[in-house]
Amino acid sequence: MSSAVGSRRVTSRSTGRDAAVDAAVGAVVTALLLAGVARPGFPLLRDWVATPTPPLSDAALGLGESAARAVPQDVAVVWATRALQAVGLPVWLLTGVLTAVFCIWLAVAAGALVRRVLPGDAAAGLSGLWLRLPAVVGAVWNPFVVERLLQGHWSVLAGTAAVMSMPVLLASSGALGGALGGALGGAPGRRRVAAACAALAAAGLTPTGWVLAVVAAAVSLFSGGAGGGDSAGDSAGPAARPGRRVCAALALVATAVVTALPWLLATALAPAGTGTAPTAGTGVSAFAARAEPGIGTFGSVVALGGIWNSEAVPPSRSTWWAAVALVLLLVVWAVAARGVWRARRDPVVRATVPLAVGTWLLVAAAATGPGLAALETVVAAVPGAGLLRDTQKFVALALPATVLALAFAARELAGRLRPAGAGLLLTAVAVAAVPDAPRALWDQLRPVTYGQDWEQVARIVDGRPGDLLVLPAGSFRSTPLWAGGAAVLDPAPRLLDTRVLVPGDLVVGGAAGDDAAAVPGEGDRARRATEALLRGDDPSVLAGLGVRWVLDERTSAGPRGRAARTLAGTPPESTTTRFTGSELVLHELAAPNGPGGADARWEATVEPAAPASARRWVLAAHALWLLTLVLTLAVAGVSASTTTARRDAYAAGGPVSRPGR
Repeated sequence: MSSAVGSRRVTSRSTGRDAAVDAAVGAVVTALLLAGVARPGFPLLRDWVATPTPPLSDAALGLGESAARAVPQDVAVVWATRALQAVGLPVWLLTGVLTAVFCIWLAVAAGALVRRVLPGDAAAGLSGLWLRLPAVVGAVWNPFVVERLLQGHWSVLAGTAAVMSMPVLLASSGALGGALGGALGGAPGRRRVAAACAALAAAGLTPTGWVLAVVAAAVSLFSGGAGGGDSAGDSAGPAARPGRRVCAALALVATAVVTALPWLLATALAPAGTGTAPTAGTGVSAFAARAEPGIGTFGSVVALGGIWNSEAVPPSRSTWWAAVALVLLLVVWAVAARGVWRARRDPVVRATVPLAVGTWLLVAAAATGPGLAALETVVAAVPGAGLLRDTQKFVALALPATVLALAFAARELAGRLRPAGAGLLLTAVAVAAVPDAPRALWDQLRPVTYGQDWEQVARIVDGRPGDLLVLPAGSFRSTPLWAGGAAVLDPAPRLLDTRVLVPGDLVVGGAAGDDAAAVPGEGDRARRATEALLRGDDPSVLAGLGVRWVLDERTSAGPRGRAARTLAGTPPESTTTRFTGSELVLHELAAPNGPGGADARWEATVEPAAPASARRWVLAAHALWLLTLVLTLAVAGVSASTTTARRDAYAAGGPVSRPGR
């Protein structure tokens, strides 16, 4: 008995060392991929928009005209920015550091996944490091992560890391039990469930991440139960497992409901028409997974690629190399097949491999004619189903199985090549999937410093009534000042503390390409105001729609139509140029007739902001989400400390007595 207990204590300590090594490897890989973000400035690339002073606006709360797609992310960034400013720390590092944390979390979770599946101590120690190395590196360095970073979807990586963590936390092998499991009791089970709830809350930074984490948690939980045995002594005996599974399910359901409240309440309390795109079917078609050269849609998603935006793809994935990388990956799966088959009854394998196969089939099928038609019907009929339009993001659900394939293949080859040779070879295969990832990210992730023009405009418009319309028309900007001319989401709504009217329209597939598709956004009033400006309508037409300010981002390419005629004003006093700079020109339209000063007349003209009660409810939901994240992390940490103390006490002197027993 003493030798078994001592072995458990040594295993626990080695597990901690192995996790630290995996974190170090993940940090190195992350540094290679995100080196560009370490340059001073704010990340600005496609959907990745970081600013020095993001406002706590209706749009940030999900109560604007556009759907609540970045909730609670935007509010969390606002709160974090204000906290950093309050203590005098630099704000420009915020989103880059969070992204690095998510990548390292991915690496650590991948290492834990391998240690859970490989038999005995095969994945521990120095030899185990070589077997884990391909999985740890491949969890971060892969087409899915790289393409999502190039698209600016940094926060989706939290959901991806949660997907990697759920099988470790919730799928149980039941390998222990016996005296040691009984001595340690149920505390480790609570730790795992608390950690899974924390992962779900962190993934809830975006609705997309929430969906990914919920799917992975459900599959993992019911593939083998929660809280069963492992090296930490999670088993309390077979009779306890059904009860634990029910308790774990209830805890996860409660966490899922609470962490979804920010965007559910925002959607319910937003003004009528918010989040309803004019043509949902066009969005479904444009966001379908894309076939890469020579491998088709199915091959692309199996290779963890196929993002809908061809501009957010590293050069290597746009050439014949995509086919070579797929062949290498299929060879990995072939080598790993025997190990996967032997471990087919392992709950972790049951929670990952079938889910990956189902994901590949469904994502590829959703890009076919019948699949597009079916998805269009669902999106049009079910509120909130627009989350399903970007089907390629669900490829994240296949990442754990791909990681396991790399580990099983390394173990199969270790007998012939030794662990170091097998690990290095399979790591090279993982890197070969997108060999130019660091260069592509370095070239495109170019942080920016916003010019003085933005500060001058903010001093004029911040906190004053009347809406702001932007030129050129559209939600994206292409200027040599930012990201080397690549398309970036207009930062104006996150720089100016006033309501910026943005239609939310998106061009998918390249702005000038023949296969480009326009996806209309949800901003109906913004669209009508923009169309009036491009037609050169009288300024009074815009004023009637609540538009007080027109901001011309003069270095950005895009349609301006006959806006100059509107801004010239007839009579001239109907418009005033309030600021002219090298980057921005701000025009103010004359206030509608009425009593009082200009601000009072605009206050009476513009559409009211979201009701104060709606803002309070949504802010309370955000606070509850954050509190849930903090509490679940605290419970997981306290339970882990208690488990370690009990394990050490048991190892030193036998079973630990509990109060009341």
